[in-house]
Amino acid sequence: MTNTETAKILATIAAVYQNFDVNNFKQNIWAELLKETEYQHGVAATTGLLRCCKYPPTPADIIEAAKIEKLLQFEKQEELKIESCRNNQLSVGDAGMLPSD
Repeated sequence: MTNTETAKILATIAAVYQNFDVNNFKQNIWAELLKETEYQHGVAATTGLLRCCKYPPTPADIIEAAKIEKLLQFEKQEELKIESCRNNQLSVGDAGMLPSD
């Protein structure tokens, strides 16, 4: 995640939690901590945390939730691949067969 992407996440957190202050020092620290987290997973993780947590998430909360989001997305992609393969097998398996009356 870039510094700009981290700033967007911090701004979102600040919009939800009134006492969550954002400054350059905090942004730089969070950017360093979140740099290995993919932005799309970080956003999904932050959104999920904001929906259920009474207190602002920490970088560790976001990193942990982002890992779960990444696994869920991977699982969903694999399910789609399996379904696509099944559909292709059905299409190929039915090729050349006459419809039954």
